[in-house]
Amino acid sequence: MEKHGVSSVRAIATQLKVSPATVSRVLNNHPDVDETTRERVLDRINELRYFPKVGRRIANVVALAYPDEPVRTEYGSFEPALLSGIMRGLEEHQFDLKLISIRRDKLAGETFSQFFMRKGVRGVILRCFRNSRPTILRIAEENFPSIVVAEHFDEPKINHIRADSYTSSRRAVEHLIGLGHRRIALAIHNVPDTDHADRRRAYDDALHCAGLHVDPSLIFEFPASLSAGEQALDTINAMPNRATAVFATNPMTSLGIMRRAQERGMVIPRDLSVVGMDDSDIRMHVWPRLTAVCQDAAALGYEAAMWLSRHIEQGARTGTCARTTGTIFEVNGTTTVAPGHALGVAGQPPESQAKKPRRKPAPRS
Repeated sequence: MEKHGVSSVRAIATQLKVSPATVSRVLNNHPDVDETTRERVLDRINELRYFPKVGRRIANVVALAYPDEPVRTEYGSFEPALLSGIMRGLEEHQFDLKLISIRRDKLAGETFSQFFMRKGVRGVILRCFRNSRPTILRIAEENFPSIVVAEHFDEPKINHIRADSYTSSRRAVEHLIGLGHRRIALAIHNVPDTDHADRRRAYDDALHCAGLHVDPSLIFEFPASLSAGEQALDTINAMPNRATAVFATNPMTSLGIMRRAQERGMVIPRDLSVVGMDDSDIRMHVWPRLTAVCQDAAALGYEAAMWLSRHIEQGARTGTCARTTGTIFEVNGTTTVAPGHALGVAGQPPESQAKKPRRKPAPRS
């Protein structure tokens, strides 16, 4: 195989026994090429990591691409933290970053490889939700250099990196149960992705294992935002038998709950224990500091960018990427014992204390 950067339109044409004009037409998405030839040419282009030259210099640009509508800013700190990590990761190989929208800009009949090459990018970092998974698979099948962040795939062709929040989310709900809370609300983002599915499953599993009923009236599905948190708290307060704790699966929803509580004259955690989600360091900038499930979005972006830049430079030698990182559960100041629940030794609920064996008295001499 030719080294990256050595190949040319003429060399590719010779290898495939087609004319250079045919290769050029494929690169420019010209309609006058039959589909079989188009696929052969694109496969060879992607295999060689060929990229059209700009003057005499190959562009070192990768894209952060959104198959659907870009995630809005009110969703929280994940996107800015991810972006900062990507920029650090691209620095090592001196790549630049471009933001592109696939749904808005891709032409009808254009392959994804042609679209990305027309946009002037050599690789792509993809953000997706569950409804855009088929698009991700089609991109992977074209072998264009790509990696997905914050979503899990079983297909070996799809390179991905994500953080598993199930274990930490379950610990968060178990923490509330251990503090005596029996009516625990869940305020969850209504976007269908793996992360939020894991957090919902963790909530259900923790309650079931504690012998507690999952009450649908305590589950609120809203687009993540400050107003969603405010709406969740207003709904909780309107209940005749209201929740004493809430697990909010998005940073902005968590902050909305805390802001509305302050407006209503509620004291957190005395009147309501709150566990949130943090993608960066938001939990440190509120008072009380937010008890939260924490994932490092910047680290995800950094690892994705590092892998992709190496993959562009080295090709198949980098192998595939199917990595899952961990999250942590951090207890701060927004959770406490449920109202009316007795404290045990050292301020811990009685059920959380392990029985200690009695020390036998020393024999008398």
